[in-house]
Amino acid sequence: MTGLSLLFRPRPGTLAALAAEHVIETMRPLPCEPVAGAPAFVAGVAVIRGRPTPVVDVGALLGAAREAPSERWITVAVGERVVGLAVADVVGVRRLAGAVAPGAMPPLLTDAARGAVSALGVLDGELLLILERAALVPDDVLALTAPASGGAETHDAR
Repeated sequence: MTGLSLLFRPRPGTLAALAAEHVIETMRPLPCEPVAGAPAFVAGVAVIRGRPTPVVDVGALLGAAREAPSERWITVAVGERVVGLAVADVVGVRRLAGAVAPGAMPPLLTDAARGAVSALGVLDGELLLILERAALVPDDVLALTAPASGGAETHDAR
């Protein structure tokens, strides 16, 4: 992963990176209505910026039990749509090039819950492609990188 990445914790104790080009903004969670019959990793639908938006719990996608509600949401551009990603925490925007050797970070979905990747592929193939490019990051990488956005909480990549 080169260029700018948004570092986040999909669940406590796990650090991940998502290419900043996909990120619209980060925010505090909003009210979210469950969707009947949806897989466990689909938190529901929330109204974000006036539009009904599906929200995927990334920790649940990775097999974590929902012990506590997510602390942050990341909205990502998926084609012409927006999808919310519920995560434990957002660390910030960092440039990972030079801090980590290319190919040294395993894919985020390496630890995905059994059957979750195929279910996500059926529900939203475009979102699956974005998450397949996300990576798990060793915690020691944080010490090798500096914030790239001046510590701003909201990042608008458009």
